[in-house]
Amino acid sequence: MCLLCFIRGGSLALEETFEMKKIRLIALDIDGTLLDDKKKLPQENREALAEAAAQGVVVAIASGRMTPTIEPVAELLGLDCVIIAYNGGKVVAPRKAGRTVLHHEPVPSEVSDIFVKFAHEKGHLLNFYHEERLYGQEGLRQRQFMEIYSSRTGAQYQIEKDLTRFYGVQPTKLILMGDPPELDELCVSFRESLDCKAYITKTDPEYLEVMAPGVDKGSALPVMAAHYGFTVDEVLAVGDANNDVGMLRAAGIGVAVQNAGPRAKASADVVTQSTNNESAVAEAIRRWVLS
Repeated sequence: MCLLCFIRGGSLALEETFEMKKIRLIALDIDGTLLDDKKKLPQENREALAEAAAQGVVVAIASGRMTPTIEPVAELLGLDCVIIAYNGGKVVAPRKAGRTVLHHEPVPSEVSDIFVKFAHEKGHLLNFYHEERLYGQEGLRQRQFMEIYSSRTGAQYQIEKDLTRFYGVQPTKLILMGDPPELDELCVSFRESLDCKAYITKTDPEYLEVMAPGVDKGSALPVMAAHYGFTVDEVLAVGDANNDVGMLRAAGIGVAVQNAGPRAKASADVVTQSTNNESAVAEAIRRWVLS
């Protein structure tokens, strides 16, 4: 029996088509995909990725996190990985290539200024990412959400008395943090008011993420393909969440792990039988890269 349950096409012909693909790059989400629910790296995932890398396959870690907080994950793998940070807002080369920036597309300042003003007036925490630093405005309510974010990602804040000093600056990314029901409403409101001026998505329940228009993890794949001299059709992407949708759609083989949300599963070519707690990444790699 095939190791993967198909959700797009559902045919043996589709399976055979995938088996004929030569995968030259693997793009992996971190939380809920590569790591288990305890934020640990399953040994099977490490071993499968090491085998793929030994065969010359490029490994990329794709996350909404900032570059410095993705580095420890690459160290866990023991691999020199390409890093897709800030949900595709920045792409950097492996360490052996000096972490050269391959692509950077920041949020327009006209959009950033709107969120800075809103957060300042309403007392929300706004994560402001600029030049690989994370800035946040001081305040009791803001501190509560800073602790949530730092505990999940390891990121450290540079506390500012007033983020309005960043008016006119183009951050790599923004995250507006707050209570989930309120953020659901704000997501709809900001999408309507900003239209095509920014890409806005919910990731974790407390996160409303803002990137430049057209920027998501999927937009990073053509950048890497062009840099390494292959096509996006030669990329296998694995993810679980809404911010993985663009990557799953863009890749030659988009794989959603079994614990993925409904949008990710609907956007993928295939779904693993195993969850992130059961080494789903290893399942996908052994089926479509190492077989």
